[in-house]
Amino acid sequence: MGTQFEPGCPRFARRAAIGKALGVTETPPPPQVTRGRRWIRDGVRGVELTWNDTSAWLLTPPAAEHPLPAILLMHGHDGMKLYGKEKVADGPDGIAPGIAALREHGYDGGAPAVGLVAAGFAVLIHDVFPWGSRRVPWEQLPERARRAGAHLDGLERYEAAAREHEHGLAKVAALQSSSLAGRILTEDLTALHVLRACAEVDPDRIATAGFSGGGARVAHLLACSDRLRAGVITASMSTYADIADGRADDTSWLMITPGMPAVCDWPQIAGSAAPTPLLVQFAEQDSHFGTAGMRDAEASLHRDYRDSKCLSTQWYSEPHRFTTAMQDAAASWLRLHV
Repeated sequence: MGTQFEPGCPRFARRAAIGKALGVTETPPPPQVTRGRRWIRDGVRGVELTWNDTSAWLLTPPAAEHPLPAILLMHGHDGMKLYGKEKVADGPDGIAPGIAALREHGYDGGAPAVGLVAAGFAVLIHDVFPWGSRRVPWEQLPERARRAGAHLDGLERYEAAAREHEHGLAKVAALQSSSLAGRILTEDLTALHVLRACAEVDPDRIATAGFSGGGARVAHLLACSDRLRAGVITASMSTYADIADGRADDTSWLMITPGMPAVCDWPQIAGSAAPTPLLVQFAEQDSHFGTAGMRDAEASLHRDYRDSKCLSTQWYSEPHRFTTAMQDAAASWLRLHV
């Protein structure tokens, strides 16, 4: 079926057009990385990494021999910008305030990074703009955004304002011939540089995985990098027509980039990575997407992969969640392909 990295392959031109639509045409240079606090808890060894204004955690099995296969694990949108990496992993201070309830709702109460470490992977989780360490401070939010949260208290106050501000960030990026998703992709490409340079990691055995908004980030990274062995996209796959049919208001700017529908449909972004092994997990009761849209996306992926064994799809009778069963299935699949 050819390779997406050869100019004669039709996916080669599509990948270039995807990068142009996102506003990402160059790979950022490797940053200087600083290592900070270390910890061991619940079968996970961790170390803090920082570069530029980004905070990240590198997690490994405590007694594993190096170098390890690795996963660049993408945190999702989750309607929460105060935190990023804390949604899917625990750092040196344990579970962050307010995260237990989010995990109970969206992750069966667990941290997905733990299962990946238990499966033998090194796992890097980093914050991206505008989440966690890369979030916009309250005092820098525009007045319109702050008014949206003025009547609320605590965490809800910031999240309401940040939700309103996301639209402004997308507008600014578009005016700069880029996109909010493209800015995030640039930071994900930098994180991939960082992960490949870690002494604990085999740079030729790296995959990426993410749920919801994290899955959208996986699709973009697969389309714009040639350094990945595999990818897992969970509850983040449909068509633009489906999203536009009454679901756009519930879809983040991670999946909506001006000009992209003129290049290709959403599943064709991930499909441009064929024949890189790809697992896509669908939630049948997902309120973010319609069943017909998800089925159409699955068919589109099969067309790009030409029904090869490099593409796997799984369906779960679940709402928009990343359950323990889905996490376990993703980890098992990654062990076979990384």
